[in-house]
Amino acid sequence: MTREQLERFFDAWNDHDIDTIVDAFTPDGAYLASIGPDDEGTAFRGAEEVRRGVAAFLGRYPDAHYTDLRIGMDGDRAFATWTFSGADPQGQRITYRGVDVFEFEGALISLKDAYRKERAAPIG
Repeated sequence: MTREQLERFFDAWNDHDIDTIVDAFTPDGAYLASIGPDDEGTAFRGAEEVRRGVAAFLGRYPDAHYTDLRIGMDGDRAFATWTFSGADPQGQRITYRGVDVFEFEGALISLKDAYRKERAAPIG
């Protein structure tokens, strides 16, 4: 995996190109969404489940867009920080910062683990 390939992966999210996104994963790859009922958020494992998870996310946020992308790579691992913006299902504009943690097998993604900042009252 190269930085340029990972940048193209995020371009595919901005283009809502589900096929290109799914094709970037290994056949047994995992997408761990930042929200969900479990410690892993919502886990989508394997190509068809990754497709279902990506389609669900992009369906929920039809104008989803990532900006401010910064990538750090170290061998078969990487992280990418970003700013997400879009409208939720009620049409409310949302923006949040987040990070994806990646693991690779060669030029394919074996794990995309997403985290995001949640807006709430300040702590302290």
